[in-house]
Amino acid sequence: MQSKNIIKPLAVLLLTLAEPLSAYSKEAISQETVVTAPSEKAEESMVSKRLKSSDTAALLNGMPGVALAAGGGVSSLPVIHGLADDRVLTYVDGMCLTSACANHMNPPLSYIASASVSSIGVKAGVTPVSYGGDNIGGIILVESDPPVFSWPGEGIRESGSVSAYYRSINQSIGSSFSGALAGSNVSFGLTGSIDHANNYRDGHGNSVTSTYYESRNIGATLAVKGDSSLLTFKAGHQFIPGQGFVNQWMDMIENNASLFNLRYKSDYDWGKLDAKAYWQNTYHKMNSGEDKVVLVSSMPDMPMETRGIDLGYSLKTEIPFAEKNILRFGHEFHRFTLDDKWPPVAGTGMSPESFLNINNGKRDRYGVFAEWESRWNKKVTTVLGVRNEQVRMDTGDVSGYSLTSSVYTIPANAFNTQNHIRNDSNWDMTALARFEPASTATYEVGFARKTRSPNLYERYAWATNWMCSGMVNWFGDANGYVGNLDLKPEVANTLSFSADWHDSQHKTWELKVTPYYTYINDYIGVIKVGSKSYTSEIRDILKFINHDARLYGFDISGKLPLWKSSALGSGQLRGSFGYVRGKDLDTGSGLYHIMPLSGYFALEQNVAGWNNAVELQLVGRKFEIDPLRLEPKTAAYALVNLRTAYQWKNLRVDLGVTNLFDKFYSLPLGGINYDNFLHTKPNGNIEALAGPGRSFTVGLTETF
Repeated sequence: MQSKNIIKPLAVLLLTLAEPLSAYSKEAISQETVVTAPSEKAEESMVSKRLKSSDTAALLNGMPGVALAAGGGVSSLPVIHGLADDRVLTYVDGMCLTSACANHMNPPLSYIASASVSSIGVKAGVTPVSYGGDNIGGIILVESDPPVFSWPGEGIRESGSVSAYYRSINQSIGSSFSGALAGSNVSFGLTGSIDHANNYRDGHGNSVTSTYYESRNIGATLAVKGDSSLLTFKAGHQFIPGQGFVNQWMDMIENNASLFNLRYKSDYDWGKLDAKAYWQNTYHKMNSGEDKVVLVSSMPDMPMETRGIDLGYSLKTEIPFAEKNILRFGHEFHRFTLDDKWPPVAGTGMSPESFLNINNGKRDRYGVFAEWESRWNKKVTTVLGVRNEQVRMDTGDVSGYSLTSSVYTIPANAFNTQNHIRNDSNWDMTALARFEPASTATYEVGFARKTRSPNLYERYAWATNWMCSGMVNWFGDANGYVGNLDLKPEVANTLSFSADWHDSQHKTWELKVTPYYTYINDYIGVIKVGSKSYTSEIRDILKFINHDARLYGFDISGKLPLWKSSALGSGQLRGSFGYVRGKDLDTGSGLYHIMPLSGYFALEQNVAGWNNAVELQLVGRKFEIDPLRLEPKTAAYALVNLRTAYQWKNLRVDLGVTNLFDKFYSLPLGGINYDNFLHTKPNGNIEALAGPGRSFTVGLTETF
């Protein structure tokens, strides 16, 4: 990261898109899409993206190959090339974080407020081993605002920003602040944000219950800079007093998380060193939220409490040699511990004991890698890498609400009598080559073998009855899920090719086409082991099991300048288009949560301090589904958005309209509307979750 960018005020860092800032992400070649700031390009700024949603994952909207599976208002799950959740590795400021919830209501991206994001990047499919292991879908890299320093001799530098927004669709309001005091070698900064929203309305004007949320975040950064080194210490706390989940049985009623993060980067005569250490502690509670209790007066009280701790460190070195060669070596350790218990409810069948879902669960991951990047000549660059990860998992004995009822004792005893320790030795390999025959064309081809071990719930969730298995569900389909101690790690073999045509300066026009193919051995699918019948609906009890699977598709993205004049400023057309298909080769059915054919296009204009755009989002009909999960089909739809922004001195005003024509549509990755079924069962049908209707948005940002 160049010092000129480091010392710019926070506000400037929030204005527009730019190229990757991380040294590691710039040097190891592979498919990558990054949103950061600042830039002179006429593209959608980070501020405008934040205005549409408080969900940090929503900053990925419009990126090639990326879709979002609906969750809570700040907790959706990114899907990369048809692979989601734990199949995607997410680093937040270098921390590898884990969902500490049987419903994955607190995914990694939910722990950083969108107002604090400086850059967010996606490495899809064929990724260098230096980026991380334990994933088969790709890697998301999120960085918060970097520390600010003054120029030598400038004295104390003061900088910061305040912002606020409003969205009409759910009466959402929020604000954030940041501030820093810095000398030429020492910097101290504070950030904070609060977001609050009621339920949103669909295109018919109906309230979609259990979509409310409130999130509060605060953080502090202390940094010390040397001649060629940077030491950064970050601390933060998040409190979510409530977040509804319309496609889940339960809602989040509290999430408390605290973190510490230490990072040291330095340049030496022999190369570079990047060292990180971190700790995050999460207390998480679920129960039937306020909307579900109103919908069903007899809705049972079912408290669920979870504590998860992420602890880890990483060491990476980068050693140049023989002029045009780089060797990268690294070691990474990550430990995740989890206790998931459900307190008893006196006078009900959920008593007299606490239900132990995951008892003293542990998942340790030890990784080492070696990577060689070589620039053979001006036209050819290659990257070869190998990585090994030792994954050790264990958990204690479990028990149900009753120590005498066979509903609990039979499956608990069957689980407890087995050895719970599982050790996986996972090997990843990546080979990438880039050919640049001219300044206007770049071609890349890559192959990767990637491996992911099961998570704690996939291996150790033991309850087989309908009610308790239904509490283990991060898929939004209202089915029940049972773990499997005999699961093997998933192994994905991916072949990808990319052709990128552009102007010689990479500034005005571009067209990029990327087809890919992935074959997954031991894909963690499901089999049906039971069901629950209602008058007009059936929900399944599903057990995780290894199958083989196949995915293939392509991404197309590009931009094209349209005009440039003194009267109309500059204009460009920008867009992306994606297609992916997934199939379970054992069952012959489609994989769950595969995005249908979709595209995003934006006509943008920059003129005299204004940035204006008309956006078009196109989504095709979803007809290939996973029948075992009772996945709903959805119709095709098109949405139109408008946005404008004006910058006057240190004040920025953003205005926008999303879903301009108030279109009613169902989210292809939204799962089902469980609240609606609660209200109408046993006579109602389960419907696909509808998306938000028209919303007017306004945002203000003042920098100093």
